[in-house]
Amino acid sequence: MPWAHQRGVASEKKVRTGFHEVLFYLASEDRLALLAELSTKKRRLKDLSRVINASPQECSRHLSRLSEAGMIEKDSDGLFGMTDLGRAIVRLFPSTRFLLSNGDYFLSHDLTFLPKGFLERIGELSGAEYVHHFSSVLELIKKVISSGEEHVWLISDQPMVVGPTIGPTFFSTDVPVRLIGLPDIDKRVVAQMRSSLPKSEIVYLPEVKIAMAMNESMAGVCFPDSYGGIDFAAGFAGADPIFREWCHDLFEFYWSRARRVAP
Repeated sequence: MPWAHQRGVASEKKVRTGFHEVLFYLASEDRLALLAELSTKKRRLKDLSRVINASPQECSRHLSRLSEAGMIEKDSDGLFGMTDLGRAIVRLFPSTRFLLSNGDYFLSHDLTFLPKGFLERIGELSGAEYVHHFSSVLELIKKVISSGEEHVWLISDQPMVVGPTIGPTFFSTDVPVRLIGLPDIDKRVVAQMRSSLPKSEIVYLPEVKIAMAMNESMAGVCFPDSYGGIDFAAGFAGADPIFREWCHDLFEFYWSRARRVAP
């Protein structure tokens, strides 16, 4: 059978489940557990029954619901597995789970300013630690600045100056430093950075709604509150590679769109 024709046969199955019904199907710990299990490999009914500690009949009902939603399918060998649609939906779970597990914070903090794609990836912050005091955030910034040996990247609507002078707070004056600020960034800070840190680069954006500090091994981020100002009293920080990658990619996004501060 030609490959194109095989695709045509495979696509004959239609998903007839509405959005509200899919949400209902997902509102079950057992069905979520089954999806998590099937996201790793195909399984038989008896094995899946053990996963949720249910009878084969009860497990079969759960599987039927997930099949109706187009998220799983049963092959000719009797094995249940994920469909492409199911895998795509499951990939969205970490973001929703992260937002809900930090619901109190996100009730009063805005994420709508984030560039397209980064909100969908917000679940990548799951490996970070919630930091909930201004002094803790300040200590994090100090640690990022002082421990960065390969690079230090900073973005904020105000200079992150953590000492009376800039140079000594860094691991070395040879550390490459990137700073993204606002057009009205303090010229004295710019002059100090250029004098103390010869490898520093300073750029600006018309608007900065996020604060981030990162080096090669750790990162931290603070979001704006409901009034639009960056909240330095709480945020997320850590050394988790996936979290740092999210911060790295977002910083690069802003950096590529920023303008150089004139000498």
